[in-house]
Amino acid sequence: MKISGALQIPISDQDMIVNSIKLQIHGDSVGEVTDEALERVRAGWQDRGYFKVQVSGKTKTLVGGHGRRIVIEARVDEGMQYRLSEITFKNNKVIGDVESLRTLFPIKDGDIFSREKIAEGLENLRKFYGELGYINFTAVPDTEFDDAGRMISLEIDADEGKQFHVSSINIVGLDEPSRTAILKDFPAGQVYNEKLFRLFLEKHSSTFNLHSDDPRLTLRRLDERAGTIAITLYACPCPVCD
Repeated sequence: MKISGALQIPISDQDMIVNSIKLQIHGDSVGEVTDEALERVRAGWQDRGYFKVQVSGKTKTLVGGHGRRIVIEARVDEGMQYRLSEITFKNNKVIGDVESLRTLFPIKDGDIFSREKIAEGLENLRKFYGELGYINFTAVPDTEFDDAGRMISLEIDADEGKQFHVSSINIVGLDEPSRTAILKDFPAGQVYNEKLFRLFLEKHSSTFNLHSDDPRLTLRRLDERAGTIAITLYACPCPVCD
């Protein structure tokens, strides 16, 4: 991959972006590979403060003794580099402690703006609410630019949704004494906590025949109106044995 343009970021950072693309890029067609590569170039610059970066490119396909190779030439128009001014929150009715929410974002006011760090903060925010039972929580960032000061402000609009409790939890494929003993670690009636549920699955991983992240292990049914979640786990050899 080749990158061109009047670039300000160090050569070492450019090489880091290119090398990461070579290791991670994949696709079923030349078009898909090109689109993903250019998006990763854009993300690489946005992680270094160039939020309005423009990226275009063209692709050449080379055929040789080692098969087909794709050469991508990316043209980068960096634009200006921004720093983070502040992160504020609105509609956060459940958690009014803004300082606690702010610490979930691994970037300080005044730091060079980073798309990756903002994304990490949004994911941390989702997990934080998820541990309180707000399974359907979403956050939408509204970005405001101060081009004169080269600063970006973010306002996070929180849609907290409803808090969910565990209405029931069943394990298919276990005898009743074993099932009762295991479920002492995650009883019904409590506020649903995604983190505790994952720890519960890891603790009893030897009981189940599927990895804790396998979607076939767990069946969840949400009752939006009642604010409850019913969970079924499969400990039998076949995860559809019921």
